[in-house]
Amino acid sequence: MNTQNVNVKTTASESTEGWDEKALDSLNSLQMSVSNALMDYQRSPDKARLETQTARLMEQLEIQIRLIPAATPPLQQKVDEIVQMLHLMAQFAGTGLRR
Repeated sequence: MNTQNVNVKTTASESTEGWDEKALDSLNSLQMSVSNALMDYQRSPDKARLETQTARLMEQLEIQIRLIPAATPPLQQKVDEIVQMLHLMAQFAGTGLRR
């Protein structure tokens, strides 16, 4: 057995897991920002402000998605959750999400 190949596979796997974890942390942070924006809207229903926040947060999500080389199930689930929240924000603001 070639131990060099095993080491390369292990290192690649560890690197992917570390990257996946960082991407998930970043998405969790974005999800918290979306949640905070929704809570702010509940306290002070300003549709114009919510529309601006929705657009900004959607751009942030698009940037983060572009940085993900391969979608793992946990990453895909997190993106789906954020998109659902952004869709809700867009509905409250009276706008639609870009496709």
